[in-house]
Amino acid sequence: MKSQISKSKDQTASRSMGESGKVSPFRCLLGLPIGLAVGVLGTLVQRSGAAQGLPWGMVLAYLLVALASWWVRCDSGTMGLALHLVASTVTVWLLSMRGPGGDVLMPYANFPTFFAKYAVFLWMGGLVLIQTLAICLPASWFADGPLRRQGRSA
Repeated sequence: MKSQISKSKDQTASRSMGESGKVSPFRCLLGLPIGLAVGVLGTLVQRSGAAQGLPWGMVLAYLLVALASWWVRCDSGTMGLALHLVASTVTVWLLSMRGPGGDVLMPYANFPTFFAKYAVFLWMGGLVLIQTLAICLPASWFADGPLRRQGRSA
């Protein structure tokens, strides 16, 4: 029974990782569409509640970024998360520009509350900060099972 459990764990790990223990390039590319979706969804929701001084949309957008970053780092490693960071940042940057008719999706103006005025900058800065933090965290925090360290005796 125990050998069957360890055999299934080895098969699961070998599906997502190559023979050398590295994540396959196709798994890393999964970070691009996820980053695109996070950038679009986060941008659409980030201003909700900001005019009333209770930025629940910003909290929801940050939670989306944190969960997506955690999932991509667990699944695709650091390289996948780096691609996720690039895709989401470029998406938000493109959505912050003026549209063809001169309309703006992420306005910056003299709004009465702090969160309404600086929501754009808080969203852009927090997006990059959360993902950069997830890249810098140790790999053991994102592993499914215990990591085996080579060269150390237990």
